[in-house]
Amino acid sequence: MTKHLKYIYMVGLYLAVLQAGAQEPSFPSIRYDIDWPTFLAKQDPVWEKLPQQFDHGAFLGNGLLGTTIFQDGQQQIRFEIGRSDVTDHRRDNGRLPIGGLLLKTAGQIQSGTLRTDLWNAEVRGEIKTDRGTIKFRAMNHAEEIALIADFDFEGEEKNATFQWESKKAVVFRDELKTAIVTANPEPESGREKDVNYCEQKRVAGGSYTTAWQLSEDGSTHRRLTLAVADAFPAAGSKQKAVETVKRVANIPAATLGKSHRDWWHNYYPASFVSIPDSQMEGFYWNQIYKLASATRRERMVIDLLGPWYRETGWPRIWWNLNIQLAYSPVYTANRLELGESFTRFIDAKRDNFVKNAKDIWGFDDCATVSHTTDYEGLRGDGTCAPDSYINPGDFTWALHLYWQQYRFSMDESLVTDHKKHAFYPLLKQSVNLYLRILQKGDDGKLHLPKLHSPEYGDDVDNNYNLSLLRWACETLLYLDGRYGFHDAARPEWERVLKELVAYPQGDNGFRIGATLSLEHSHRHWSHILMVWPLHVLSTDQPENKEIIERSIKYWLSVEEGTQIYGWSHAAASAIYSYLGDGENALQCLKAHHNNKRFVMPNTQYIEGAPVIECSLVAAESLQEMLIQSWGGVIRIFPAVPAGWREAAFGDLRAEGAFLVTAVRRDGKTNRVRIKSLAGEPCRIKPNFDGPFHTSDASVSIKEIHPGVFELGLKKGQETTLYQDKNSIGTIAPVAIPQEKANFWGVK
Repeated sequence: MTKHLKYIYMVGLYLAVLQAGAQEPSFPSIRYDIDWPTFLAKQDPVWEKLPQQFDHGAFLGNGLLGTTIFQDGQQQIRFEIGRSDVTDHRRDNGRLPIGGLLLKTAGQIQSGTLRTDLWNAEVRGEIKTDRGTIKFRAMNHAEEIALIADFDFEGEEKNATFQWESKKAVVFRDELKTAIVTANPEPESGREKDVNYCEQKRVAGGSYTTAWQLSEDGSTHRRLTLAVADAFPAAGSKQKAVETVKRVANIPAATLGKSHRDWWHNYYPASFVSIPDSQMEGFYWNQIYKLASATRRERMVIDLLGPWYRETGWPRIWWNLNIQLAYSPVYTANRLELGESFTRFIDAKRDNFVKNAKDIWGFDDCATVSHTTDYEGLRGDGTCAPDSYINPGDFTWALHLYWQQYRFSMDESLVTDHKKHAFYPLLKQSVNLYLRILQKGDDGKLHLPKLHSPEYGDDVDNNYNLSLLRWACETLLYLDGRYGFHDAARPEWERVLKELVAYPQGDNGFRIGATLSLEHSHRHWSHILMVWPLHVLSTDQPENKEIIERSIKYWLSVEEGTQIYGWSHAAASAIYSYLGDGENALQCLKAHHNNKRFVMPNTQYIEGAPVIECSLVAAESLQEMLIQSWGGVIRIFPAVPAGWREAAFGDLRAEGAFLVTAVRRDGKTNRVRIKSLAGEPCRIKPNFDGPFHTSDASVSIKEIHPGVFELGLKKGQETTLYQDKNSIGTIAPVAIPQEKANFWGVK
C-alpha cells in the first residue's frame, strides 16, 4: 500500500469510528414498561349492579357474532345474540333479529355484578338470588364463530335452566310501515342428539340457524356452546350451526381459551395510548376493544349496529357520516387489518356503485351511493331515503377511508392494481358524476346544482359537496402524477380546481351553501368538512384559521347548541385539535363523554337505537390531540391541554407509513421515536421547546419551516429525537389513582 493510499485508508477508518460513536449504539432510546394485563384491567367496565337493559349491557364480539348480556326480569339473564350478516335479502335488505339465550334462575335475583375483562375479551359475572349463586365467564371466541360460556351454580341455583327465545324475522323498519312485505315463516326448533337448534327460513331464500349445547360436569358446572350460521341463497345453515357446535364443544377448554386469548393479546399491543384522565383513557381502550369486536379483515363491513342487534330504524348501511366515522380511529391506531373489511367491501361491490349512478342519475361511467344502501352497496327501492338526500358527496367521503388505508400503509397496490383494488377507478367515477352536473356561471366559475347538505337541507354550491369535490380532484392529480398514469381526465381535474366556486361564507363563517346560511342548531358539521377530516383548508394560513374558529364557535352556539349531540362534540374536538387548541378540544371531548342521554355506561352510543360509530369517532378525537399527520407533516402533541403534564403513546401510525412513539413529561415533549416503514419523505413537528438531537447521526435533520424538520430516514430505519440524552424516555401508563380506575360500567 502506498503512503498516499494508506493515509486515505487511515482517514476513512478514523471517520468511520467517529460516525459509529456519533450513532451512540448504547443510546437509551425509548424503553417500554407496560404491564398490559394490569393496565387494561384499569380500563375494564365494571357493573356493581346488573344492567337492566340492552343499552347498558356487557358486550362480546369477534367481528361477526355479537353477544350482549343484561338482566331481563326478576329471574332472567339474557344473552342477546346478533350476527352482522343475518339480513333479509329483500328490498332494503335490512338486518334481522335472531333472539337470545335466557338463563332462568331458580330464585329471585337479589344482586349481581359484571366485568368486561378487556385483556382477555371475556365477561365475568356473578348473580345472587334468594336460592343461591351463579357465577359465569363468557367469550365470543376470537377465531371460532361461537359463544362459549362456563357456569358454576351454588345452592338451589343448580336447578336454573336455559331457554332459547327467537325473535320475529322482520326488519324492524318494515314494522313501522303500513305495507309490510310478505312475512318470513315461523322458525323451526329441534334437537340433533344433544344439540338444540332453531332454524329461521327466509322468503328470499336460505336461512339462518342458532344451535347450542349444554354440557354438564356434575350438577354444579355447565358449559354452553352456541353458534349462529347463515346460508343464502340455498339452505344449509342448520347443518353448519350444528356442526360448529359439535366441533367446538369437543375442543378442550384449555385449547379454546389459549387460542382466544392469544389473538387478543397479540391485538392490543399494536399501539399504546395513556393520558392522565381515567374517563377518557378508559373510553379510548373500550373503543379499541369494540373495533375488533365489530369487524375483522375478512368479515362484514361495520354498520350502525356492529355485530350486536336490537330494534333499530337504521338496519342497513348509512353513508352520509356513519360508515365514515365507524372506521375513523383504525388508521392512527395502527390497526389497518380492521380497515380491510371496508376496502374489501368496496372492491367486491364496485359494479354495484356504478349501477347506482346509472339507476339514480342515468349516468354511465360514474359511481355513487344513495343516502343508505343494502349490504350489497345497492340503493334498493330507495324507501329509506328521500331522493333529495341523494348526493355525490356521501360516496366520495367514504372513499376518503380507502385513501387513508393507502396513505397510512403506503401499500401502492391499493392504487396501482386497478383490477384488484377499486379505489382509483371509483374515485375517478365519483368525480365523473360531479363533472356531469357542474355548470358554468355568468361569473366564469363552476357551480354545483342544488344538493343535500347532510342533516340540514338542500342548496346550490353547498360546502359539503364542494369540499369533497376539491379533495377528490386534488387526490386524483396527486396519484396521477406520482404513478405516471397520464390520465386523459387530468386536464378536467385541473380545470375544476382552477374554476370551482369558492366556499360560500358569511358573517358567522362557512354557510351551508350559496343561498342557505346556518340559522338553526345543526348536529352535523357538513358545512365545514373541508377542515376536518379532509384537511383541504390548511390552518397554516392565518385567514383560514380565523374563519375556521368563527365557524366552529357559531356552529356550537347557534340556538344555544340545542341540536349539538355527543358525536357533534367529538367532531368539534377534532376540529379544535386541528387548530392546535387543546383546551377546547378537551372540553368538547368531555362534553361527548358526559352526555348521558346518548353515551351509555358500557360506552355504546344510543340515539333512539344503537349507532356505534358515534362513540368510535371519539377515539379518533383523542388521537388528534396526541398526533396528527396531514399536509405531509407529522405533528407531535399538537393539541394537548396544559393540564396534561404527562402523556405517552407508542407505535401510533402516521400518513406515509411511519410508526411514531412519543413521551411527554413535565408538560414538555421528552422524546420522539419515529420509524419509516416505506421510505416516504419524513417531515415532523416534534414540539420540543428548543434544539434537539437524533440518536442516529446518519439521519440528517433540516428545518424547512419554523418548527418543522425534514429527517433523512430510509425505509426500515428509525431514530429517536431528544434534547437531553440523560433523561429517561419511558413508555408507561400515566399514573392514575386506583379509586379513579374503571370509570365505565354501572356503580
